[in-house]
Amino acid sequence: MKKIMIASLKSILLFTVICGVIYTAAVTAVGQVLFPTQANGSLLKEEKANKTVITGSKLIGQTFSGEKYLHGRPVQVSQLSPVSKEQKSRVEKRVQEADMEEVPLDLVTASASGIDPEISIAAAMAQANRIATTRNMKNSEVRAIIKQNITGLKIGPVDSRRVNVLGVNQSLDESE
Repeated sequence: MKKIMIASLKSILLFTVICGVIYTAAVTAVGQVLFPTQANGSLLKEEKANKTVITGSKLIGQTFSGEKYLHGRPVQVSQLSPVSKEQKSRVEKRVQEADMEEVPLDLVTASASGIDPEISIAAAMAQANRIATTRNMKNSEVRAIIKQNITGLKIGPVDSRRVNVLGVNQSLDESE
């Protein structure tokens, strides 16, 4: 019995070192060497007064509420059924607040995570007039900035292109 307990403890210690320390260190090292931007969270940094300030991440949605900014998806997490009364009332309220003729679906429906960093091209272009008016810019300039921040691919009928909200808003701030 004593031999079995000692052997079991040695096995636990050995596998803890292998799986918990060596493997973790190896995966972290490979990630840092081969994929440093992704491994560190795709942080966006800006130099201000000789200091590096982290302004956000390309992978996590930010909340922008000013009229001069591109707005992302609602941040309130939605695990509701698409046909529930509560979901319907939330969407109707958001459509009224959007003050647009045609409101793209992703501007009025929240995602499951609530932190989507991107919106559809249609949702971004639907906001171009508001942003251009607020910033005293030409509509074509705002649309060009939106087009510069499109990610993804379109291959035949499959279209995975999206617009990074934080990237657009940083570009808009830089253009002022």
